[in-house]
Amino acid sequence: MELLFSGMLIQRGFHQDKTFRGWSEKMIDVSEDSSFRFVLSPQPTPASLLYLRKRCEWADKEEIAKIEQIEVCPRAVELTHQIAKRISIDGGGALIIDYGKNEIISDSLQAIRKHKFVHILDDPGSADLSAYVDFAAIRHSAEEASENISVYGPITQSQLLGSLGINFRVEALLKNCTEEQAESLRTGYWRLVGDGEAPFWEGSEEQRPIGMGNRYLAMAIVNKNQGIPIPFE
Repeated sequence: MELLFSGMLIQRGFHQDKTFRGWSEKMIDVSEDSSFRFVLSPQPTPASLLYLRKRCEWADKEEIAKIEQIEVCPRAVELTHQIAKRISIDGGGALIIDYGKNEIISDSLQAIRKHKFVHILDDPGSADLSAYVDFAAIRHSAEEASENISVYGPITQSQLLGSLGINFRVEALLKNCTEEQAESLRTGYWRLVGDGEAPFWEGSEEQRPIGMGNRYLAMAIVNKNQGIPIPFE
């Protein structure tokens, strides 16, 4: 099993694969031709033992058994804990929106340059790095921080915006706008709440809107005295 610590790359977490040695941290090394490469630690590292143990405590044994890699984000867990503690004392709440999954993340670290995927170690610093958010880990971290907070979600971004009235708002705007404005509204609406490529698009394929309504998730962390946030009812 392998653990990739991507803090050097993205400061978001680490990565694990199953090997005969158990869990090993994936690290960055320099090859003979002076290029970067990934290597596995010969044995578990202190960081991998600490954060992996915690993440596995939050998962079912069946979930752990079927995966070959695990990504862990220590910083997200720490920040969530701090936020939940603050909310438990001062009241209020936090709304977290990002693309991710409500389960263990296996292999989501990726690099994007000029709208195309490239190798993670190709010309470091020239590409945007991204990884999924582990919403399940965020929920567990928040719940462990205090008994005075409640966690709701995740729900999809489409569900969130639908509950907040985006459909009615778009319909109202479409009644009093030019055709050019209407096209912009439909395109923007689809990107926010749609799923995949827009079926109504008649322009070039390169510019076809891609809906992120189901890929982005939303989660609320609130003080129990605040009640349930409307979108999550």
